[in-house]
Order: sequence, then structure tokens, then C-alpha cells
Amino acid sequence: MSKIIAHIDLNTFFVRVEEIKDPSLIGKPIGIGNEGRSGIISTCSYEARKYGVSSGMPTFEAKKLCPQLILKPADFKLINLLSREFISYLKQFSNKLEQLSCDECYLDLTDSYYRFGHNNIYNYLKNIQNGLYKKTKLKCSIGIGPTKFLAKMGSDYKKPMGITIIRKKDIKNILFPLDVKNFYGIGKKTYPKLYKIDIHTIGDLYNKLIQNDYKTLSLISNQKDYILACLEGRTSDIVETQRSDPKSIGTTRTLPFDMSIKDDITPYLLEEIKRITLALKEERKLAKTITITYKDAKCIDDFKTTTVSKTLDEFTDNEEKLTKEGLKLFDSSFKGNEIRLIGFTVKNLIDRNEAVTQMTFDNYMIHEKENELYLLINKINRDFKKEVLVRASDLKKKNGNR
Repeated sequence: MSKIIAHIDLNTFFVRVEEIKDPSLIGKPIGIGNEGRSGIISTCSYEARKYGVSSGMPTFEAKKLCPQLILKPADFKLINLLSREFISYLKQFSNKLEQLSCDECYLDLTDSYYRFGHNNIYNYLKNIQNGLYKKTKLKCSIGIGPTKFLAKMGSDYKKPMGITIIRKKDIKNILFPLDVKNFYGIGKKTYPKLYKIDIHTIGDLYNKLIQNDYKTLSLISNQKDYILACLEGRTSDIVETQRSDPKSIGTTRTLPFDMSIKDDITPYLLEEIKRITLALKEERKLAKTITITYKDAKCIDDFKTTTVSKTLDEFTDNEEKLTKEGLKLFDSSFKGNEIRLIGFTVKNLIDRNEAVTQMTFDNYMIHEKENELYLLINKINRDFKKEVLVRASDLKKKNGNR
């Protein structure tokens, strides 16, 4: 019996967070990013995409395409909260859950569906989708298949609020007509080369590989077996449940496209560091070890993962310190290869009250006041729905970047 694997992907998650905070933004072109020539659009609303705005685009370029673009910084505190709500909601349907990032996961629904699905898979999935919206106001697309690859392709097939079921017998009808660039794993540098040798659809690619076409093999010979396995429904159906590690806090970010330039990747790393800083403060933890994770874009079959770590001189939850050390680690470890995911993790954690024994009382009290101020400023800005307060140190950083 084939498994029922779901890939559940939140639709424009960062944008939706802003719409939940301020419903007047619904239906408007929104970009999540920062002002200035170094600003990057991390994601945008479907309305903004109609003007040609896309993830990874410089902010100034996005505003040229869409002058009425509403730019919002990512609210990582609320993003983290809603992400936890998203995962918590899904766990009631299956304890076999593999979280990929803050806004997507795999879920093995095999046991749950056969117990409670009443033989109508679409209605069962629609209830999951509607239940998530009712509880959290988050919108999602769901892909279902006997393998993780088919489930992922299904969630990408129809957005927003789509439900797509891809069985092995549906592969040729659903996937083969799609543009080859939509094949999960084909990079932005590869598909233009495929176009040049007259491979425009996923079906074209499959047929050429079956025929051992030498032009096709010259481009992706090392990926042939994997691609054929994907399109014949023979890849992994194992949802890798990971236990939460109380001694670490981490996050990963799938990049909007494969990247190899440091300046393009840095804004995404900074976003992850900020998220982890907020999580540390909310958990009242201090960290001493930082880790950066890279996933290589070229290793299509297993997406080779590289991790690098550094142990700091002292325990901290200071954003400026974590940012400085994180960027130093990134500068020394990144080799310029194409990556499709970057992650930031803090390990070697202690409770903040344990730190009293490792610092002077005066320093500890200063640390506590800084932390309380940090959380208070975030709360006030949230209540007013705009940045009415900012720390002096943050203001200096902003002015320094102009």
C-alpha cells in the first residue's frame, strides 16, 4: 500500500503575517524587505507579482516596477509565533512531521487518513486547510503523493489555497506538461541550457533521458537516475521526524533561487539571526556556540549539507554580538558555491538565571534591563503596527548604512 505523504506550504507567509496584523493590506501589492539600495525583497504578495516583483529582487528595482508597493519589514516575533501555531495544528493529524522551514513541512497522513478520512481524500485535506485558516488565519497549499517529491510538486502546482493530488498514474497528465523550470531541483542556471537543446517541459526531459540523449546527458548526466526515479514515483516516502533539541535553537531559510554571491545571501542570513535572537530572548536563554548550515544546490539527489560552527568567548543573546560573529563565520566559511538553503543555529545554551554565576552582578542587571527594553520596544511597535520606537544602537546602525 502506498503512503499518503503531504507537503504543506504556507502561501506568502511573511506577507500574510502583515495582513493578519492589518487587514486593510489585503489585496494590495506588498513586499517584505528593507528600504535602501542594499534592501532585498524576501517575499511579496500575489498582487505585487503581477507587476513583475519577485523574491530576491533589490527593493529599489521592485519599486520601479510597482511604485505603489507597500514595503514592510519582517515581524519575526509574530512569524515565529504563527509558525509554531502552524506546526502545532498539524501535529493533531499526525506525529510523523518533518519541518523544513518556518512555513513548510512534510506530513505522513497514511494512518490518519485510513482511520478518519472516510474514503474522500480531497474533503479530508480541505478540512485540514480550512481548519488551519480558521485557527490561525494562515493560508496554505497542500500537495499529496506517494513520495515526498510528488507531494512537493503538488503543493507548488496550485497557489494560493490549492489542493493537488498526484498519484503515480497522474504523473504524465499533471507533471509532464509543466515547464521544465518547475521541476523541483532544476536550478535557474540549468533550465535555460535545457531550453537551448529543445527541452521545454518536464515530459521532454523525461523522454530525452529515457532515450539517453547525449546533449541532455552532457548537462545533467549525474542527475539522470534521480530524475527518472522522481518521475516514476520511486523516491523517498520517509518523513524524517526530528525531536526538538532543548540544547539548541535553529532555523533554516530556503532561498528564493540558487545563490552564490555573498551580498545576495547576507540579507537572508541576517533575517535568520534576528529570528534566533528573538527566540533566545523569549525562551530566556543564552548561547555560546553558533552554527551556519548550507545546502548545496548542485547535489540534486541529496542536497549536500555543510555545517560550520564557532564557540564564543561568553554566553549571549545580544543581537549585535550574534550578528557580528555570524557574519564573521559566514565570511570565513562560505566558498562561493551555489546554495539553495541557509540556516543559523545557536547551541550550548543555558538559562539566563544561570549566567549570574558567570558575570558580575552589575553586568547581569544591565543585561536584564537591555533585554526587557528590547522586548518592550517590540511589543509597543507591534501594538502601534509601525516602528514608533527604536533603540539608539539600532538607529546608529541604520544611519550608518545610508
